[in-house]
Amino acid sequence: MSKPTHRELATKFDLWCKFVLLEEQVSEREFNEMSVDEKLDILQGCFGHEIRALSPPPPPTAAVTPRLRSG
Repeated sequence: MSKPTHRELATKFDLWCKFVLLEEQVSEREFNEMSVDEKLDILQGCFGHEIRALSPPPPPTAAVTPRLRSG
């Protein structure tokens, strides 16, 4: 298995349990209730500030293009 990305760690409970060791492990329910950003903040605390730079950006959301006035 290749090394998981930080975003994968923050979205997959089984990977979180395998790679992230905390003083008090979170339950799957607690994991699911946290936002991805909250989990990335925890990972940053464990592995340092470079975590945000190494994590791929989230998938794009629907973009809204403003209408241009004609005339």
